Amino acid sequence: MAQKKQLQISISPTGEVSVTVKCIDGQSCVDETKFLENALGNTIESRELTEDYYKQGEVDTVTNKTSG
Repeated sequence: MAQKKQLQISISPTGEVSVTVKCIDGQSCVDETKFLENALGNTIESRELTEDYYKQGEVDTVTNKTSG
């Protein structure tokens, strides 16, 4: 049975957004966050790919900081 896609989104009190993607293979993980990146103004401060990115499953953490 295939695992369900998971997006974990956290927003800090200072407006920093962190997104963790799980259960998505390969580059698809990065593609899954594009709609959030666009909605948040495409201001990516960092992208961290774990070793799982290069395996069957994948975790991608993207940090955006909104202006405000």
